[in-house]
Amino acid sequence: MSVAGVRLQLSLAVTVVAASISMACGADGPRTTLERGEATYGANCAQCHGGDLSGTDRGPSLLDPVYGPDQLTDAEFADAIRNGVEEQLWEFGPMPANGAIGDVQIDAIIDFVRSEQSGAPPD
Repeated sequence: MSVAGVRLQLSLAVTVVAASISMACGADGPRTTLERGEATYGANCAQCHGGDLSGTDRGPSLLDPVYGPDQLTDAEFADAIRNGVEEQLWEFGPMPANGAIGDVQIDAIIDFVRSEQSGAPPD
């Protein structure tokens, strides 16, 4: 087989794999704000707060009423993500700042967490 033939086969294989991934995951990744929030939360928060927000041995449950919107405003929530929080109610130590998460991602995380806190089904 010629070099051009090998390149064509390789190109077709790459195209098929890319198309399969796009169909399985969505061409642009998570499509809704809640999906983006869930994905960002999973990548940045779940290791301490739990994939289901129920907490771990490294961080508290975000389902506790103290983190609900009646106790913690969205602005305070965003500030905690951006700048970290000193240990207050629990003995997990301080929550570190996460400056790598942008404002749009923080808003999506908060939307996801608020949705989970309310028990509302996703849109």
